[in-house]
Amino acid sequence: MLAMLVHGGAKLPMPIPVMSPWVDADVGMPEHEVAANLAAQTGRRVIKTHTPVDGFPAWDGVHVVTVYRHPLDLYFSLRKHYQNMTLAKEDEPMLAPLPQSVRAFLTTELDLENYSSRTLAAVVAHYRATLDTKRLQKPAVFHYADMLSDPRAAIKKLAHAVAIDAEEALVDAIAQASSFASMKSQAADFAPAGGTGLFRSDTNFFDSAQSQKWVGQIDDTLLALYETRLAELLPNADERNWLEHGGKL
Repeated sequence: MLAMLVHGGAKLPMPIPVMSPWVDADVGMPEHEVAANLAAQTGRRVIKTHTPVDGFPAWDGVHVVTVYRHPLDLYFSLRKHYQNMTLAKEDEPMLAPLPQSVRAFLTTELDLENYSSRTLAAVVAHYRATLDTKRLQKPAVFHYADMLSDPRAAIKKLAHAVAIDAEEALVDAIAQASSFASMKSQAADFAPAGGTGLFRSDTNFFDSAQSQKWVGQIDDTLLALYETRLAELLPNADERNWLEHGGKL
């Protein structure tokens, strides 16, 4: 959505993995190629990162956009991605039997030396960094559930956040082009590592675009553990509610 806003239309000049690289992940593209692809672009650029907002510099004119999702939906999405990855390690917790894997996601403590670990503690720490940031220009904060329920409103909010004047025709075009079906049909152009061989199937990167993936998948004991653990990590009830459900934009 953001790349399309920046380029003023749904047709992008190059695939998203090249135009908007995931700079803090090893997804099969050499570092010098990432740097060269970014340096070759003129005008505004869009860069993807999973680093918390207090972990990278943002100069004047840089807009930071953050997107969050219900932690259990995030877990099940990650599990699908690891099942689809060609380089996933055999001892990867995401690939363990489901009860064991969920428990590891919920209970493993934050490791600042391995911040990319797939844990609830890391998700909450990322969220807290955004809430607590002292940046003069606050990040624009979005929730996946809100973006699913009203894509056009999300695009308008995103355009406003990055100071782009988006006419209704542009909003409509981006809403159509960034729909789940449209992106899945062009997976090599839109998946974060499309065309690199990181995933067995770029198409399967786009799974279902649904929420509440955990329903019927984990038992009441694990759900209770999740609720207890989330409350420990994020005591503020309003902050927990937003992280889980969003705020309807």
